[in-house]
Amino acid sequence: MCALLDLMRENGASVQENRVRCKHLLQQASNNLTILNPELGEEELVKSVAAELAKVTASISRSSQRQ
Repeated sequence: MCALLDLMRENGASVQENRVRCKHLLQQASNNLTILNPELGEEELVKSVAAELAKVTASISRSSQRQ
């Protein structure tokens, strides 16, 4: 999960081109991975995934407002 977050941060342009897919991926990970469970998982990792998901969601929202 950490490697995925690092790749997303390093490849911002690709993330922007694939915002919906990235959002779906992060949502699925959050729903299915025990390490991302807020009660069971590592707090820092849970927060990092939530922050990336928020960024992607905000980007989608901005994009749809421009259209």
